[in-house]
Amino acid sequence: MLNQKLYMKESGEVENIMFNPVMMVMQPRQIWESLVSLKKNIDIPTAYFRAYTEPQVIKVMNKFINETSYSHYIVMSDDGVVSKKAADTILEHMQDDRLDIFTGWMNMHLEQDGSYSKESTIPAYRLGEMIPGGHPIIAHRPWSNDSPWVPISWVMEQQGLIKTNYANFAMSGARREIFLKYPLGIYPNNTSSDHHWSYRLQEAGLQVYTHTDAFIKHLRQGWNPWRHNWLVGQVPAKTIYPRETV
Repeated sequence: MLNQKLYMKESGEVENIMFNPVMMVMQPRQIWESLVSLKKNIDIPTAYFRAYTEPQVIKVMNKFINETSYSHYIVMSDDGVVSKKAADTILEHMQDDRLDIFTGWMNMHLEQDGSYSKESTIPAYRLGEMIPGGHPIIAHRPWSNDSPWVPISWVMEQQGLIKTNYANFAMSGARREIFLKYPLGIYPNNTSSDHHWSYRLQEAGLQVYTHTDAFIKHLRQGWNPWRHNWLVGQVPAKTIYPRETV
Protein backbone atom coordinates (compact mmCIF):
# COMPACT_ATOMS: atom_id res chain seq x y z
CA MET A 1 0.00 0.00 0.00
CA LEU A 2 3.00 2.31 0.39
CA ASN A 3 3.07 3.69 -3.14
CA GLN A 4 5.16 6.81 -3.73
CA LYS A 5 3.20 9.63 -5.36
CA LEU A 6 3.54 13.30 -6.25
CA TYR A 7 0.80 15.39 -4.61
CA MET A 8 0.03 19.01 -5.32
CA LYS A 9 -0.97 20.95 -2.23
CA GLU A 10 -3.64 23.66 -2.33
CA SER A 11 -0.78 26.15 -2.26
CA GLY A 12 0.45 24.74 -5.58
CA GLU A 13 3.54 23.19 -4.01
CA VAL A 14 4.32 19.67 -5.19
CA GLU A 15 5.12 17.20 -2.43
CA ASN A 16 6.59 13.73 -2.85
CA ILE A 17 4.92 11.47 -0.30
CA MET A 18 4.01 7.85 0.20
CA PHE A 19 0.41 6.69 -0.02
CA ASN A 20 0.07 5.53 3.57
CA PRO A 21 -3.62 5.70 4.57
CA VAL A 22 -5.36 4.92 7.83
CA MET A 23 -9.03 4.12 8.38
CA MET A 24 -10.97 5.62 11.28
CA VAL A 25 -14.07 3.61 12.20
CA MET A 26 -16.87 5.17 14.22
CA GLN A 27 -18.19 2.43 16.47
CA PRO A 28 -21.19 3.41 18.62
CA ARG A 29 -22.54 -0.13 18.00
CA GLN A 30 -21.06 -3.62 17.78
CA ILE A 31 -22.19 -4.76 14.33
CA TRP A 32 -20.34 -7.96 13.56
CA GLU A 33 -21.22 -8.18 9.86
CA SER A 34 -19.58 -4.82 9.28
CA LEU A 35 -16.54 -5.55 11.47
CA VAL A 36 -15.89 -8.89 9.75
CA SER A 37 -16.01 -7.27 6.31
CA LEU A 38 -13.52 -4.57 7.32
CA LYS A 39 -11.02 -7.06 8.73
CA LYS A 40 -11.41 -9.42 5.77
CA ASN A 41 -11.25 -6.96 2.89
CA ILE A 42 -9.19 -3.95 3.99
CA ASP A 43 -5.49 -4.28 4.68
CA ILE A 44 -4.49 -0.86 6.02
CA PRO A 45 -3.97 0.44 9.57
CA THR A 46 -7.32 0.90 11.28
CA ALA A 47 -8.35 2.81 14.39
CA TYR A 48 -11.68 2.00 16.06
CA PHE A 49 -13.38 4.78 18.01
CA ARG A 50 -15.60 2.76 20.27
CA ALA A 51 -18.59 3.87 22.37
CA TYR A 52 -18.18 7.61 21.87
CA THR A 53 -21.15 9.89 21.32
CA GLU A 54 -21.14 11.66 17.97
CA PRO A 55 -19.87 14.98 19.37
CA GLN A 56 -17.18 13.13 21.32
CA VAL A 57 -15.97 11.04 18.39
CA ILE A 58 -15.58 14.09 16.16
CA LYS A 59 -13.25 15.72 18.69
CA VAL A 60 -11.27 12.51 19.26
CA MET A 61 -10.88 11.85 15.53
CA ASN A 62 -9.66 15.39 14.87
CA LYS A 63 -7.14 14.96 17.69
CA PHE A 64 -6.02 11.65 16.16
CA ILE A 65 -5.47 13.31 12.77
CA ASN A 66 -3.47 16.13 14.34
CA GLU A 67 -1.27 13.76 16.33
CA THR A 68 -0.50 11.25 13.55
CA SER A 69 1.05 11.67 10.12
CA TYR A 70 -0.65 9.32 7.66
CA SER A 71 -0.93 10.55 4.07
CA HIS A 72 -4.71 9.98 3.90
CA TYR A 73 -7.48 9.54 6.47
CA ILE A 74 -10.60 7.50 5.74
CA VAL A 75 -13.78 7.81 7.82
CA MET A 76 -16.02 4.74 8.05
CA SER A 77 -19.36 4.33 9.79
CA ASP A 78 -20.14 1.23 11.84
CA ASP A 79 -23.08 -0.03 9.75
CA GLY A 80 -21.51 -0.61 6.34
CA VAL A 81 -20.49 -3.94 4.84
CA VAL A 82 -17.46 -3.44 2.59
CA SER A 83 -16.62 -5.88 -0.20
CA LYS A 84 -13.07 -6.32 -1.46
CA LYS A 85 -14.14 -4.86 -4.80
CA ALA A 86 -15.40 -1.69 -3.13
CA ALA A 87 -12.35 -1.38 -0.86
CA ASP A 88 -9.91 -1.84 -3.74
CA THR A 89 -11.80 0.67 -5.90
CA ILE A 90 -11.81 3.30 -3.15
CA LEU A 91 -8.16 2.89 -2.23
CA GLU A 92 -7.07 2.94 -5.88
CA HIS A 93 -8.91 6.19 -6.66
CA MET A 94 -7.85 7.81 -3.40
CA GLN A 95 -4.29 7.76 -4.72
CA ASP A 96 -5.26 10.05 -7.59
CA ASP A 97 -4.13 13.52 -6.53
CA ARG A 98 -6.58 15.13 -8.98
CA LEU A 99 -9.47 14.02 -6.75
CA ASP A 100 -10.02 16.13 -3.63
CA ILE A 101 -12.17 13.62 -1.74
CA PHE A 102 -13.18 10.08 -2.65
CA THR A 103 -15.99 8.13 -1.01
CA GLY A 104 -17.92 4.93 -1.23
CA TRP A 105 -21.69 5.11 -1.69
CA MET A 106 -24.53 3.12 -0.15
CA ASN A 107 -28.14 2.11 -0.36
CA MET A 108 -29.98 4.63 1.83
CA HIS A 109 -31.38 1.82 4.01
CA LEU A 110 -32.79 -1.70 3.93
CA GLU A 111 -36.50 -2.34 3.44
CA GLN A 112 -38.44 -4.60 5.79
CA ASP A 113 -37.90 -7.59 3.49
CA GLY A 114 -34.13 -7.00 3.47
CA SER A 115 -34.00 -5.54 -0.05
CA TYR A 116 -32.19 -2.31 -0.82
CA SER A 117 -34.03 0.97 -0.79
CA LYS A 118 -34.53 2.60 -4.19
CA GLU A 119 -32.56 5.62 -2.98
CA SER A 120 -28.78 5.77 -2.85
CA THR A 121 -26.76 8.05 -0.58
CA ILE A 122 -25.80 10.24 -3.55
CA PRO A 123 -27.73 13.55 -3.44
CA ALA A 124 -29.50 14.72 -6.58
CA TYR A 125 -28.99 18.34 -5.60
CA ARG A 126 -26.55 20.58 -3.79
CA LEU A 127 -26.56 20.18 -0.04
CA GLY A 128 -28.70 22.83 1.64
CA GLU A 129 -27.77 25.16 4.45
CA MET A 130 -28.85 24.61 8.02
CA ILE A 131 -32.38 25.57 8.92
CA PRO A 132 -32.94 27.39 12.27
CA GLY A 133 -32.12 24.99 15.07
CA GLY A 134 -29.21 23.43 13.29
CA HIS A 135 -30.94 20.64 11.35
CA PRO A 136 -29.39 19.89 7.96
CA ILE A 137 -31.64 19.88 4.89
CA ILE A 138 -31.33 19.00 1.22
CA ALA A 139 -32.12 21.89 -1.11
CA HIS A 140 -34.81 20.89 -3.62
CA ARG A 141 -34.94 22.50 -7.04
CA PRO A 142 -38.34 24.22 -7.35
CA TRP A 143 -39.08 22.64 -10.76
CA SER A 144 -38.63 19.08 -9.54
CA ASN A 145 -40.74 16.85 -7.33
CA ASP A 146 -38.24 14.01 -7.52
CA SER A 147 -36.51 12.52 -4.50
CA PRO A 148 -33.42 14.48 -3.43
CA TRP A 149 -31.50 11.20 -3.55
CA VAL A 150 -30.29 9.62 -6.78
CA PRO A 151 -31.78 6.15 -7.36
CA ILE A 152 -29.49 3.14 -7.09
CA SER A 153 -30.56 2.07 -10.59
CA TRP A 154 -29.08 5.27 -12.06
CA VAL A 155 -25.79 4.84 -10.19
CA MET A 156 -25.40 1.29 -11.45
CA GLU A 157 -25.77 2.49 -15.06
CA GLN A 158 -22.87 4.95 -14.83
CA GLN A 159 -19.38 4.34 -16.14
CA GLY A 160 -16.27 5.69 -14.43
CA LEU A 161 -16.16 8.44 -11.82
CA ILE A 162 -19.34 10.03 -10.46
CA LYS A 163 -19.36 13.53 -9.00
CA THR A 164 -21.22 13.83 -5.72
CA ASN A 165 -21.24 16.31 -2.86
CA TYR A 166 -21.82 13.93 0.03
CA ALA A 167 -18.95 12.19 1.80
CA ASN A 168 -21.26 9.95 3.76
CA PHE A 169 -18.58 8.24 5.87
CA ALA A 170 -18.64 5.13 3.68
CA MET A 171 -14.85 4.92 3.44
CA SER A 172 -14.79 8.67 2.76
CA GLY A 173 -11.19 9.81 2.56
CA ALA A 174 -8.88 12.68 1.71
CA ARG A 175 -5.31 13.82 2.15
CA ARG A 176 -4.26 14.87 5.65
CA GLU A 177 -3.94 18.52 4.64
CA ILE A 178 -7.65 18.63 3.71
CA PHE A 179 -8.69 17.23 7.10
CA LEU A 180 -6.45 19.76 8.83
CA LYS A 181 -7.95 22.66 6.89
CA TYR A 182 -11.53 21.34 7.11
CA PRO A 183 -11.71 19.29 10.33
CA LEU A 184 -14.70 17.13 11.10
CA GLY A 185 -17.57 18.99 12.73
CA ILE A 186 -21.16 18.61 13.85
CA TYR A 187 -24.38 20.62 13.90
CA PRO A 188 -25.74 22.28 17.09
CA ASN A 189 -28.24 19.43 17.51
CA ASN A 190 -25.26 17.03 17.83
CA THR A 191 -26.06 14.99 14.71
CA SER A 192 -25.20 14.64 11.03
CA SER A 193 -21.43 15.07 11.17
CA ASP A 194 -21.14 13.60 7.66
CA HIS A 195 -23.49 16.24 6.25
CA HIS A 196 -21.71 18.98 8.23
CA TRP A 197 -18.30 18.07 6.77
CA SER A 198 -19.70 17.55 3.27
CA TYR A 199 -21.51 20.88 3.24
CA ARG A 200 -18.37 22.75 4.27
CA LEU A 201 -16.33 20.97 1.58
CA GLN A 202 -19.00 21.84 -0.99
CA GLU A 203 -19.04 25.50 -0.02
CA ALA A 204 -15.23 25.60 -0.17
CA GLY A 205 -15.35 24.41 -3.77
CA LEU A 206 -13.86 20.96 -3.14
CA GLN A 207 -15.24 18.06 -5.18
CA VAL A 208 -16.24 14.65 -3.82
CA TYR A 209 -16.11 11.68 -6.18
CA THR A 210 -17.35 8.11 -6.09
CA HIS A 211 -17.56 5.19 -8.52
CA THR A 212 -20.17 2.56 -9.35
CA ASP A 213 -17.85 -0.16 -8.04
CA ALA A 214 -17.46 1.63 -4.68
CA PHE A 215 -20.82 0.37 -3.38
CA ILE A 216 -20.99 -0.42 0.35
CA LYS A 217 -24.03 -2.20 1.78
CA HIS A 218 -25.81 -0.02 4.36
CA LEU A 219 -27.38 -2.03 7.18
CA ARG A 220 -29.66 0.73 8.47
CA GLN A 221 -33.20 -0.54 8.94
CA GLY A 222 -35.63 1.98 7.46
CA TRP A 223 -35.14 5.74 7.73
CA ASN A 224 -34.45 5.89 11.46
CA PRO A 225 -31.07 5.07 13.10
CA TRP A 226 -30.62 1.37 13.82
CA ARG A 227 -30.29 0.87 17.59
CA HIS A 228 -28.54 -2.48 17.54
CA ASN A 229 -25.92 -3.71 20.03
CA TRP A 230 -25.55 -0.16 21.33
CA LEU A 231 -22.21 0.50 23.05
CA VAL A 232 -22.52 4.19 23.97
CA GLY A 233 -23.11 4.48 27.70
CA GLN A 234 -22.80 0.71 28.11
CA VAL A 235 -19.00 0.35 27.98
CA PRO A 236 -16.18 2.88 28.50
CA ALA A 237 -15.38 4.94 25.42
CA LYS A 238 -11.91 4.28 24.01
CA THR A 239 -9.81 4.38 20.87
CA ILE A 240 -8.46 1.02 19.73
CA TYR A 241 -5.28 1.60 17.76
CA PRO A 242 -3.39 0.01 16.16
CA ARG A 243 -5.40 -3.09 15.45
CA GLU A 244 -6.44 -4.70 18.69
CA THR A 245 -9.20 -7.23 19.23
CA VAL A 246 -12.59 -5.55 18.76
